[in-house]
Amino acid sequence: MTLLKSVGMMLGSELGEFLFAEFRTALTVRCEQGDVVSTVDVTMIIVNAGVAAVFLRAAAAKAASPGVAASAVQELLGGRPRPSDAAVRLVAVLELATVALLVVPGTRVVGYVITGVLGVLFAGMGTAGKLRGSDRPCGCFGIAESKPLGTANIVSGLLFVAVAVAGLLGPDAAGAGSTATTAVLTSAVSSSWLLATHRTAAQTAYRTFLRRWGSA
Repeated sequence: MTLLKSVGMMLGSELGEFLFAEFRTALTVRCEQGDVVSTVDVTMIIVNAGVAAVFLRAAAAKAASPGVAASAVQELLGGRPRPSDAAVRLVAVLELATVALLVVPGTRVVGYVITGVLGVLFAGMGTAGKLRGSDRPCGCFGIAESKPLGTANIVSGLLFVAVAVAGLLGPDAAGAGSTATTAVLTSAVSSSWLLATHRTAAQTAYRTFLRRWGSA
């Protein structure tokens, strides 16, 4: 555990230094151009990375286990046929595309539009699940013990809509931060989230690796 913690701290330090260098470079360029770097810029960098990380995790879950999400949607459709795995994976592709669009400053406007559309969709499904009393796990973000479609989906959907509106209407919000900064921050959030969710399995795998490496 001590070694695992030390490795994590070391990686965190390197990541912190990289992000600091990226922010400093962006700040220097903006100042040379006569622009003022506001807290809005920094906030939108973090928000863009956070939303991208959520979509990345959600897309991975749908691609790996489309049946869970399809089963949850089928419950909302009553007696209608269950959505195909291909349809669920198509949504996963759209989410992955949104990740890429949000990371690159030049394509964020399109990314915000899709984020808003997906937000409305998720909020609508959450509302339907709550009204119908859904009891099937939605499999959101690859978490096996996830709750049924309901309040959490409504809240997350509305947050996506809020981010989309802020990105589209905010001054220079779509251009905040470089591609590298947003991409690295997205990866950091996704990795931390994944390890936190599956920390027991990650620790077991790491201990097994150390034992095998030590006996080699």
